[in-house]
Amino acid sequence: MVHWITTKIPSTPRRASPVTTLSLRSFVRNAAAVFSGCYGAVTHRAEQAGCSRQTLYEQARRIERRLESPPPPSPSPTIPAPASATVLDEPTRRRLAVTAFAMGISTRQIEDLLRVLLPDDGPDHSTISRWVKDEAEKAGRLLQTLDAVCIPKVRTLAIDEIFFGGDRPWSASSRPA
Repeated sequence: MVHWITTKIPSTPRRASPVTTLSLRSFVRNAAAVFSGCYGAVTHRAEQAGCSRQTLYEQARRIERRLESPPPPSPSPTIPAPASATVLDEPTRRRLAVTAFAMGISTRQIEDLLRVLLPDDGPDHSTISRWVKDEAEKAGRLLQTLDAVCIPKVRTLAIDEIFFGGDRPWSASSRPA
């Protein structure tokens, strides 16, 4: 039985490419035709060398790569030391929880996230729910004031099917998938 992960496939010998059989002079002349920018120079040189224009472009790229300076050595990646448990004061915890809830994260998921940040002292989901409820009541009062000012100025209202309970009959041209 063949073990596919550890079995090595023997490599086939590679044929020498035409580039390795070229003299250095021909190689440089081919690349020079590409770099000259003269109209027809590449086609003329390809005919002289007995190869395709694409071959000349490939040779020019190889020379260009060999003449480029090597990239500076990249610094070795440093792995930061594990930080100690984060200390968050109560107002910051509340703001984090309420903001996460407003982004659509559930209270249970917020609880899990806060347990990562505060392994020993994270609030439970009922506390998070209470925080969200308190902030929603504050926002509700503000939104009532804003609604009273904005509603008379509304000229166009776009209502989606979500406001109809999702059971709105579909037109023939836009049936649900």
